Amino acid sequence: MADADPTLALIAARFDRFHVEKRRGAYTLLDRRSGDCVARLRAIPNSDRFELLYWSALQAKWRTFGNFGRLRLTLDSAHEIVETETIFRIPRGH
Repeated sequence: MADADPTLALIAARFDRFHVEKRRGAYTLLDRRSGDCVARLRAIPNSDRFELLYWSALQAKWRTFGNFGRLRLTLDSAHEIVETETIFRIPRGH
């Protein structure tokens, strides 16, 4: 049996409207209805901070959110950004 991941549990509790999966060393937030990727959180070692990433369709890869490079965000700050910034919105079907 795999060991429980306390960081995964913490993120899943804070981002409760998303499904959270650990993938390739980061935590991916998925839309519960469509399964589309919304954002990724990469834990910054030896801290309680995270780097927030978004999917760039233009470059076909995950990109750091923000104009000033890698931000060191608390989980609450990352949550606020994901909830308010349009880049993290999933288009709704008709």
